[in-house]
Amino acid sequence: MDTVREALLVAAEKGLMSRGASVLLAVSGGADSIALLYGAAELVPTTRWTLTVAHVHHGWRGREADRDLTFVAAHARRLGLPFLSRRRDARAESRRLGLSPEAGARLVRYEALIEMGREVGAWRIATAHQREDRIESYLLARERKGGLASLAGPRESRADGVVRPMLAVSKAQILQFLATRGLSFRRDASNGDLRLDRNRLRRNVLATLGEGEREAIARRIERLALRRDQLDRDFRETIWPTIVIGRNVVIADARLLERSMAELRRRAIFECAVPFAETGKSPLTGREREQIVRLLAGGADFRFEAGRLIRFRRRGERFEVRRASEACGRKKGNNRVAVSVIVGDRRESLG
Repeated sequence: MDTVREALLVAAEKGLMSRGASVLLAVSGGADSIALLYGAAELVPTTRWTLTVAHVHHGWRGREADRDLTFVAAHARRLGLPFLSRRRDARAESRRLGLSPEAGARLVRYEALIEMGREVGAWRIATAHQREDRIESYLLARERKGGLASLAGPRESRADGVVRPMLAVSKAQILQFLATRGLSFRRDASNGDLRLDRNRLRRNVLATLGEGEREAIARRIERLALRRDQLDRDFRETIWPTIVIGRNVVIADARLLERSMAELRRRAIFECAVPFAETGKSPLTGREREQIVRLLAGGADFRFEAGRLIRFRRRGERFEVRRASEACGRKKGNNRVAVSVIVGDRRESLG
């Protein structure tokens, strides 16, 4: 059996896409998603999946994007599968939220996919991320000095029902799958835009790696993903139960975080800050996070403002996070300076 269908059968056995499940297939029309579509459709007699094909039109690339939508709809009809689509203005959303074009497109895409999944009662949304996507994410994270969470790349499953069953499948194996069946696919011209970091890395770094090097990196990423999974379990069991989320503040046990390994502190800081993040943006930079990691480990009381938007404070056994404007009693918008400030570093009792 080919690698694409083997990966999908493994997903069925692991419960990633359980047998008999209703699955929404995210299909852009590119090689990877067409392989996902046909691989899943061929396995329906075995897996008893109820499949729906979903496509998101991002509102850019003009007629080319319109042709993508028509192309995917035609393949859904050919396979006798229900087809849903959504149109979004990713560029306008990116401007509104102050996001990069890539981040804005990703945000509207997942929002639209989740909306379509709910419409048809599909609690699994399968995307076609594959091995090279995982390698690109790893190389980008390493270039940006990311932590374990980003180095381990796209997660196989997310809390919102998104699953990625093809992470172990290479691009070459996908192209072979399509060639064997005589299947064509759409090519996105924007993938050649070298102003985008991922495209630049794909052209200048990934293209120079041989199969042996790619496989070695993939094994390294898999080990990192296993470490991340263990970290997730440790966090859920030891740290998360101690975090209290209020209306305007999140409170954690500072002593527990001080004693915890650095990766658990990083995860806790991020989770405590997430409720105050702007849509589509990380609540703090990696540099800000590392400063707070060190401050917590030091044992002293402190106040720290991330980008002057979110305030982190330790007082004895209490670590609290809140929006800086609320902590200071100022109107929202008065603290929008793109720097981080340690307001104080002193020991004091809870009083």
